[in-house]
Formats: sequence, structure tokens, C-alpha cells
Amino acid sequence: MTNNETFIMDFKEIRADNLPLVGGKGANLGEMAAAGFHVPPGFCLTTAAFHRFIDSVPQKEKLYNRLNSAVDLEDVRKAGRYVREVLLDTPVPGDVAIAAIQAWTEAGIHEAYAVRSSATAEDLPGVSFAGQQDTYLNIIGKDKLLDGVRRCWVSLFNDRAIIYRNQNNFSHEDVALSVVVQQMVMAEKSGIMFTVDPLTGHRHTLAIDASFGLGEALVSGAVTPDSYRVDKRNNSVIDSRISEKLIAVFPEKEGGIRQEQLSLEQQNQIVLSDNEILALAEMGSQVESHYESPQDIEWAVAGGNIYLLQSRPITSLYPADELVSPDNSLHVFFSLGHQQNMIRAMAPLSLSLFPIILPVKLNTDGSTPYLKFSGGRIFVDVTQGLRHPLAHRVLFGLLSQFDILAPRAFKLAMARPEFKGPHGIHLSLKTIKFIFGIFTRVLKTLWRRNLEGFTYQTNERIDTFITETASLLEDYSPGKKQIQVIFDVIQDTFPFFLNWVPEAAAGNIAARLLTKTAKKLLSPEKIEALTLGIQGNVVTEMNLALGDLADLAKQSPSLAEWFTHLDKDTFSWLEKAEKIDGSAPFFTAWKKFLDNYGSRGSSEIDIMMPRWNENPLPVLMVIGGNILKTESSRSLFVAQAAKREEVFLELLGIAGHGLLGKLRVWKIKRLYHVLTETGGMREHHKFVLIRLFWVVKQILKKNALRLVQEGKLTSKDDLWFLTSQELLEIWNDTSTHWDELINRRKDDLEKFQKLTPPLILTSDGETPIVRHQVDVAPPGALLGNPVSPGVAEGIAHVVLDPLTETLKPGEILIAPFTDPGWTPLFINAAGLVMNIGGELAHGSVIAREYAIPAVVGVPNATVEIKTGQHLRVDGNRGIVEIL
Repeated sequence: MTNNETFIMDFKEIRADNLPLVGGKGANLGEMAAAGFHVPPGFCLTTAAFHRFIDSVPQKEKLYNRLNSAVDLEDVRKAGRYVREVLLDTPVPGDVAIAAIQAWTEAGIHEAYAVRSSATAEDLPGVSFAGQQDTYLNIIGKDKLLDGVRRCWVSLFNDRAIIYRNQNNFSHEDVALSVVVQQMVMAEKSGIMFTVDPLTGHRHTLAIDASFGLGEALVSGAVTPDSYRVDKRNNSVIDSRISEKLIAVFPEKEGGIRQEQLSLEQQNQIVLSDNEILALAEMGSQVESHYESPQDIEWAVAGGNIYLLQSRPITSLYPADELVSPDNSLHVFFSLGHQQNMIRAMAPLSLSLFPIILPVKLNTDGSTPYLKFSGGRIFVDVTQGLRHPLAHRVLFGLLSQFDILAPRAFKLAMARPEFKGPHGIHLSLKTIKFIFGIFTRVLKTLWRRNLEGFTYQTNERIDTFITETASLLEDYSPGKKQIQVIFDVIQDTFPFFLNWVPEAAAGNIAARLLTKTAKKLLSPEKIEALTLGIQGNVVTEMNLALGDLADLAKQSPSLAEWFTHLDKDTFSWLEKAEKIDGSAPFFTAWKKFLDNYGSRGSSEIDIMMPRWNENPLPVLMVIGGNILKTESSRSLFVAQAAKREEVFLELLGIAGHGLLGKLRVWKIKRLYHVLTETGGMREHHKFVLIRLFWVVKQILKKNALRLVQEGKLTSKDDLWFLTSQELLEIWNDTSTHWDELINRRKDDLEKFQKLTPPLILTSDGETPIVRHQVDVAPPGALLGNPVSPGVAEGIAHVVLDPLTETLKPGEILIAPFTDPGWTPLFINAAGLVMNIGGELAHGSVIAREYAIPAVVGVPNATVEIKTGQHLRVDGNRGIVEIL
């Protein structure tokens, strides 16, 4: 192969597998040209030419050292500026220049060209580096061509590209740059096209943005384009929005481009005719079909011809491939993670345990038509319930408690013609009897039963269940039989919940009825006090135990001081702490705490996630923070309980007046009894599941070790990347390449973690767009669901992982979601803002118990708000202001 062939590749000879040589943009152009799409001709200077250029720099090693040593934004700016200055002073190597000029001569020296960067990490599946490097338009002449090529190479080291590589763990040395030299299309019209709707994700809707002149005005944001929507199923235009296009970009005769003000007539003129829209849509569908994935396409129109300038995969879409409609009608799915306040992606084994837990009929492969997995999350098919005239009301009421926007989003999906169909809900006599039995039990609990001691009795029953389950599983050795017993035990968990769930439901109903009764008699502050300080809540008890541990640590000044030296090597830190004089009372309570709550942790419904028994650092960090507080958590709880009792007696005194006074007093006493005896049990079922998961996890780890010893798994953690069915099959399977499957799933999980799951997703990939509405809100305010009253001002602290961070007293917690693993952070929080959630979300409930103003369901709060910003959180109106 000659140097010319090494440094230059024509579009005609480029295919997708040439990506290491010509980068993502170059490979896509070659692939599309070969597929017969109308791509303007051109060639690429390969990465070999880039390496030749970089190798010609005497300070090459110093350049990369400067980039790799940059630790903050200012370092990046200084390093980037230095690298760019050196490279711009470096001439294009002679052999590369000769090859480029020869290719340019063969392509046509009188033509104008677009010179574009094409990085080897750009336009890859799952990664979007688009726009990180530079583009030069309407380049005329060999000198301008070579200068444009060099500037493209140098743009690999602009600040934005350096930061992006750092954030995505791409090595600066490993990323190279090809340069695309493409014949310039003197566009009369141009724009971009998404083969799915970029706002809603609707897979059958294609979106086109168009403006006059070159696409530079649109890409740079200098013009508001016309916007069109096309239904790909019947190739019809379903929406056209004509914008006021003040300017356009056109090529200069001597090279380069100019920005020009459009005439008043042209500013409001439609850019594309219906025929052009449909022709573009047809091309977009063909490109999507060729790549077998949704595409982001750049296009241009010149002389009546449509040109395809670029295509790249859309990486921001939430995957919907697994949410297939079984009957060709539109199905609607609800994210279970939102209901559980945990939206992290989960590994296959964690996902596949949920169909076993829930009382639904399973297929032979362990799947169920009602639960679907997509993007590492669980989605519930609620189509039948939404179609039912009564069940949809129940769904609206239930799910609005976890996200107030849910009913509005459901209504948007239900309004689509494709959604209509029979509900298909037909209850058997057995099911009707079961539901009636539960309903009757709830009513008896509310109005007749003496519930004194019920929570204590339930706790005793739960302890026995966990102990007996652990003993049963230990009777078996690691292997297929033990795994099957694990699944049998998990399947028996839901029936076990029924020992107290009706009573817990009655406690929740009692709280609502009591506050409703009190609304006409008490102030809002006193009504709120009626439901606080309830004993028996496992999360509250856990937090009180943490406060007690801090109080015990304070009794030993040396131990309290040792908490200021917490180390990531937590067990070594604990070992040294136990040797401190006066630490014995603390460690007696600490061991009891882990016995009771060590099975908990962040994102704990994912069995793969570490528990406090495995990594107690987050809990110790909270204890360290509590040591600094003057008021103990228990004194606050005691004060809440005393206030509740005081308000209750006041309510009785007020309610006793009038004709129905005696009846009202009886009703209030009854509801108060139910509330105080069972109102704290709402988290019991989850706590049982988490305790069971800890027992199961220890057994699974032993099985993982056995599978590694037998050579079926490479590492113990590989077990989490098998499904429950595969975990049964692997013991006798000798043909499956498990390593290959597991590594692919690990890559998938890493990719899924970067995605934000939607609350609601349809079978055609649509996410209905709904937003909070407030009549009067300050400019720039973030809006959400007010779930805990009050107004708080403080410094924002964005926490993405409670395992690594803690809050200082008075900070406002900004979180994507919370679950019981996050609860210790609330002790120091002055306010709460969450990306997701409703009034019954975990964070909402805890915020009310701690009297912390809270606004939840604030989209992208963890992105919009930065740590250190001064905030005002209005929990009365659902408004968050950055001050």
C-alpha cells in the first residue's frame, strides 16, 4: 500500500468497518454512498495522516502529559490553549500534503469543499461526540484546504472535546481524527431530520427542521427553523409549524460563508413543500432501515435534488424494543422504578426476581406479559386497567400518589385512536372472593378490631419467617436445587405479606380520614401534627437508632473525634475505633443496629447493590454528621408524639359539640387508634423483602463461588448478569458461551445507567410530555409537586450516590430519587428537591415526618441545580428558585 492510499480514502472505497481509519463521520458517509444514497462525493484524510502530523511535533509527549494532568476546568483551558498553539504552528507534513492535494486534484480543483472533522469516537453506537470538533465550509484552493485540514486536527483539542473525553473515560492518546473533504452543496434549503420524534420518542413519527440556505444557521442556533412531523406508517404530514426565519447563511463566491438578513416576505415563507417533506421522510426511513436504528440526519436541497450530508445514531432515546404490543394496538407501560423511588438500571438477575415476587402467572421462561424489561428497568403493562371504566380511576388515584403528573400523561396516551380496544379484565370467582375478603378485613380493621400490640406481633412473625428461611436455605448445598428453593421462597413472600398488608392499608386510610375530618376543625399545621411521631415505622426506628448511636459516640470524646477521620477502608477504621477507650457502649449498639438494619442500603430493591453489612461507610458518615448536631433525633420524635397527642385531645374537645358530637368523637377515637397502632407499617412489606434479599444474597454469593470454581463463571459478580432461568440452566449447560453473554450485558448495563427512564412509555416508544403548572411563578423557577409544606432557603447539595456523600446541617438535598438507603441524609437536610416522585414517594413521606419543605417531580433537578447554589424551596406551591 502506498502512502497516498494510507493517508487518503475515497468515499467509494469506505465501509463501516473502516471506522478506525476514517472516523465515525467518514465511515457513515462511505457506508451511505455504497448503499446508493445521494451523498456528495469526497474523500477522507485517514487517522494515519493525523498520526503522521502529531508524530511530527517535537513536544508530542509533553502535549499529552499536559492534557492528562489537567484536573479542573482552569487546568483544561490552559492545557488546551497550549496544545492548540503548538499544533497550529506545526505545518502539515509534506507527504500528507502531497497526498491530499493529489486527491483534491482528482476530485476537482474548481469545486468548493466542506472540510469536516471525523473523530474515531464520534457517531458511535451509544456515544455521541457530534459537534465536538470543527467544520469549515466553502473551502476553495489548495492552501485553504490544507489549512482547514490542520484546523480540524487541532479542533480535537478544543476545551469542549477535552472535557467530554474526560467525562466519558476516553483516552486522549487513543482518540484520533480523520478529516472529511466533501464537495460542497450550495444549498437553497437545508436542515436536520430525526427518524423518530426527538421530544416524545414516538417511533412512528419523523421530525424535520428546515431553514433557507446552508445548515450552519440552524446548527448554530442562529435561526428558528420551520418544523414538520410525518407519520411514517402512511407517509403523511401530520404537523407543520412555520417560524419567522430572520437570517440565513449562504456561500461567498470567493470562499467562506456569510450571514444574510432575509426579506420580510421570505422570513415567514414555508421552506419545504409537501412533496419535499415526504421525499425527505422517505429517504429518512430508508436510512433508518439501512442502519436498523433511529438516525439523526443532515440534509440539503440544491437544484431540486435532495442530498444526504450525514447520518448518525440517536443516542438519547430510551429503548423500547422490549415493550412490544402483543395485539397491534397501543399498549401503555408504567415505570415500576418511579413507584419504588429507584430509577437506576438493574442487572438481569435483579430484574428477573420481580416476576417471581409478584402474584402473576409466569411463562415457562420465567417472564410475564404484565412486566417488561427495557433499558435495565421494569415496566408494568397497565393497558387493561386503563381501558377499564372503573379500574382506570383506581390506577389514576394510586399512581398520582407517586407522581402527580401520571394521570395527565395517561390521558394523552389514552386519547390516541390506536389505544382503543377491549379491556380484557375478567375476574374469576376465586379472585372476586379474594378481593372481597381483603376489602372486608380492611373494613373490620378500620371500625371493629382491637389492634393493640398488632405491630409488635407482626414484627415477631417477620423475625421468625426470616430466621426459618435462612435455616431452610442453609440445609442445601450450592447448586441447582438450592437455587430452585431460593425462587420458591421468594414466590412465597407475597402471600406472607398478607399477614399485615390489609392492616397497614387501614392505617393509611385512617390517616386520610382523620385529617379529612379535622380539616374543618383545626389549622393546617395542627392537622399535619396529627400524623407525625407514629411508632412502629421501620424507617423512623432506623433513624432514631442512628441518632442514638451518635449520642453514644459523643460520650467518648476520643471516639467522636475519630469520626472526623472516616476512611474508605471502613472495616479497618472500625477495628481501630473499637480500641478507643469508652467505645464499648457504642459498639454494642452498633452491632445491634447492623443486625436490625444491615440488610439495607441505597437502591436496595436491586439485590446486586451493596448493603450496609457489606459497606457501612454511608451509615458511619451520617453518624459523624449527627455528632455535630445539638438536638437529638429521638427528642424531636418524642416532641412530635407529644404534639400529636395534644392536638388529638384538642380535636376531641372541638368535635364533641353539636348534634352529632358523640358520633364524631367515636369516629375520631377509632381512627386515631387505627392510625397509632398500624399507621407505621407502610414500609413493613418492603423491609421484609430487603431482609429476605440479604439472606438470599449471601446464599447466591456462595453459588457464584462454586460456579467460578467449576469454570462456568469468570468472576463471582458475573452471577448478577444471568437471568433467574439461566441461573438454573447454567449448572448443566456445557454449550453456552456465558462469558460473551455476560460481558455484553455488562456493557449494556453501563450504557443503561446513563439513561433517564420515563414515567410512562408506550409500545411505540412515545413518552407523553406533561409539565407542572403554576399560575404565578418567578422567572426561571423550577416547578414540581409540593409534597411537604413550608419554605426553606439554603445551600444546594446535589447527591447522586448516598454511598459517597453526606449533608451538612442546613443544606438542601437535591436527589434523583430516594429510598430508605437515603433516609439518613434527611437528618441534616433543610429541604428536599427530587427529579421524580409524588406525595407517597419515600422522600415525600420522610420530608413530612421531619417537617422539611419538599418539592418533588422536578425534571432534571440534579442537572439544573448545582451544588453550592443558594436555593429557596417552596413546599407550599411547588416552586424551586435559584437565588
